[in-house]
Amino acid sequence: MKFRNMVKLILMSVFATLTLISCNYILENDKDENDIVSDIQTRINIYKKEAELLLSVSKNNLDILELCEAIEYVDTLDNVAHLTERLEQTHIEISNNYKKLAEDKLISIPNYINISNEFELKNVDDNEFIEKKLKIILNKIKTQIRLLETLGKTTNNVEFKVLAVRDTHELISNTNKIESALNKLNQEAQDI
Repeated sequence: MKFRNMVKLILMSVFATLTLISCNYILENDKDENDIVSDIQTRINIYKKEAELLLSVSKNNLDILELCEAIEYVDTLDNVAHLTERLEQTHIEISNNYKKLAEDKLISIPNYINISNEFELKNVDDNEFIEKKLKIILNKIKTQIRLLETLGKTTNNVEFKVLAVRDTHELISNTNKIESALNKLNQEAQDI
């Protein structure tokens, strides 16, 4: 009888131990699973943010191209023709870089221009119009630089980081050129 009670006690102890071990295993698996789900969710959020930033930067870039066209349309005296051609070339290259990266990352970005083609030409001096558009371009480029810096900080993707650094460098160069052109236009306006 004692032997039987001892066997029952041992079997119950083994069963209780196995139950506790399996519960602990289940709890640990749930924790690991939650960590995996959390990690996946974090990556998804980063990918969404990358896509949003690339979309914003791309739209901004297309706006700058349209503004360059507006200036070229009005600039009959070729006051800033060299600058607008250079800006247009740079932003077309940047746009192509965005398109290539977007295709690689399966992100849809626009290839149309957001600003309407109606240029406010009513009773506006050409230099005043050009200056106004250059200031808008300057603001858009500064916005684009901020967006690219945010993209560089947000992502862990090397391609996005390279794109952000390369394009930021180009845009800063363009910013300096636009500021010097605006200063030149202001001096010409004061001389007249």
